[in-house]
Amino acid sequence: MDNGTKRFLIEARLEKAHDDLITANDMLADDHFRGAINRAYYTVFHAASAALLWLDIERAKHSGVQSAFGEFLIKSGIIEPEFGKIFIEIYKAREEQDYDLLAVPVGPVDAGQTVQNADRFIKRVESYLRDMGAIE
Repeated sequence: MDNGTKRFLIEARLEKAHDDLITANDMLADDHFRGAINRAYYTVFHAASAALLWLDIERAKHSGVQSAFGEFLIKSGIIEPEFGKIFIEIYKAREEQDYDLLAVPVGPVDAGQTVQNADRFIKRVESYLRDMGAIE
């Protein structure tokens, strides 16, 4: 894939990530904590997918994106390990809140922290992509 196409797709992924972060914050403000967790996860998912795309890595499954992010960006030392942990924690929170009918509903403090972590994640990914010349 040529760099122009790659940059276009990275920007599209980041736009989705930002839109999901806005939605997560809106849901948090409206006390829709489960929904905030869901959108925070998709913020991280799309941002991670954008970072991987810069390395010419695409994965079809959510678990594949998480695994590749850990392997190619965390283990290689490009991105700090705390962001790999954020990805894993948000993924687990979303899975629990979306699929576990017996899960304790998430409250405002945990949902707020999750959304803040998603915000930190996208900012770190954008910093990396700026440093690489992938985005302005």
